[in-house]
Amino acid sequence: MLPQNASTAAAPRASAGVKSARRVIEILELFDQQQRALTLTQLSDKLGYPPSSTLALLKSLQMLEYIAYDPGGKTYAPTLRVAMLGDWVRGQVLGNGAIVTLMADLQVETDANVMLAIQNDLRTQYVHTVQSRKLLRYYIQPGLQRSICRSAAGLALLAQQSPVHIRKLLKRIATRGDHPQDLVPEGELLDTLQQVARQGYAYSDQITEGIGTVAIALPVQPGQMPMALGVASASGKIQPHAEAIAATMHRLVAERLIPNQNRSG
Repeated sequence: MLPQNASTAAAPRASAGVKSARRVIEILELFDQQQRALTLTQLSDKLGYPPSSTLALLKSLQMLEYIAYDPGGKTYAPTLRVAMLGDWVRGQVLGNGAIVTLMADLQVETDANVMLAIQNDLRTQYVHTVQSRKLLRYYIQPGLQRSICRSAAGLALLAQQSPVHIRKLLKRIATRGDHPQDLVPEGELLDTLQQVARQGYAYSDQITEGIGTVAIALPVQPGQMPMALGVASASGKIQPHAEAIAATMHRLVAERLIPNQNRSG
């Protein structure tokens, strides 16, 4: 989790990848975060890029019709083409809106942060979040990645996989070596996943100091990627009530999500 006032430039970024490609994504992410048109100076300052490099990227995006320039206000903003790019992904992940509604209801019932996570290679990634109005110090940024072996959402996802897949995952984490803190001893992880499977939820407070998370795996429709639903708040508030929170999550899934899935099937 990140402090709410943290800038995009302060968020840790993987060193791998082409710099210009990464910067294009960071520009689009900044627009999503700010939700307003921005000047060249604002973009350059917030992202920490040289103005000349920022302008070159904006001009390229403008030529491709992903960015529009307003000469009156001297501002840039994404076009509708950016929004249309991910429509099919949003439909696959969030379906007909039932998951978004479920998450909003869960936030009201728990008064905590709610997140939806998927497995992204060797990590988990938040693809949608609903923020608690009372946890202003802990803003969960969509797109944020966490350890799949230590986060509650990651454990909920891994508990649905076979021991063979878990062993292969651990070998890949060890071989790649870019997130050594993500590596957990095989026996310890398999024991934890057995416990998660038995109790029907995962709990973890290993990611952010003072914050605990309860997560469950969502039922998977054909053609849909596996997803985990999580609830995060102060560990002192979450841990003693983890079982009850998980029961609330399972109830809402049964009431709001499964009937919709049955109708669509």
